[in-house]
Amino acid sequence: MTEKYILQLLNKLNRFPNYKECVKVSISKNVELAHIWYKEGFSDSHIPDTYFLIKENNKYIGAVLDMTHDLHWVVLPKHRKKGHLSKALKHAILPYLLEETDRLEQKITIKRNEIGETNYQNSLKVALNIGFKQIDEENLVFDYNSLDEDEYQLDFQYKGLPEEEFNNCINQLQKLAKQMKNKKLKEVVNDFFLKTKV
Repeated sequence: MTEKYILQLLNKLNRFPNYKECVKVSISKNVELAHIWYKEGFSDSHIPDTYFLIKENNKYIGAVLDMTHDLHWVVLPKHRKKGHLSKALKHAILPYLLEETDRLEQKITIKRNEIGETNYQNSLKVALNIGFKQIDEENLVFDYNSLDEDEYQLDFQYKGLPEEEFNNCINQLQKLAKQMKNKKLKEVVNDFFLKTKV
């Protein structure tokens, strides 16, 4: 994703916080984990992009795109150089990636020729200050052992279904998936809607 696209996405989310192509869960006071479908309509793109959205005063001011083997971060220009990105990475995003996923390290690349000298120096400074180790001019790595548990500020808050109701939905979906193996899709959908009619 380009910086321009991510900036547009942040502006869209600030105008429409309940944007229909986005599913969010709060993982700390100022960071939300979001799955965002790039193309309009879930059916057009079945695999969402994973973002960490950085908030300040209930407005989205930055985003970190998780590309598994790399992270791409963007902060709105008027919120740069205020420590928002560093705090989000150190207190929520990196602890989440290394504690809640199966990763033992997080790699990033910072390419001077793609982002320019100023952005390169700024991104490199952020990365080094939060504990990334430089492998070469473009590649850095943050190791699981670099995490400082005293700095974690993970606090999961899902503002959707209660856990019991969510688990019931998951169970229903799993049953439907099993039925789909044995029936035609149309029959399964019809059965589902007949059972859920009020």
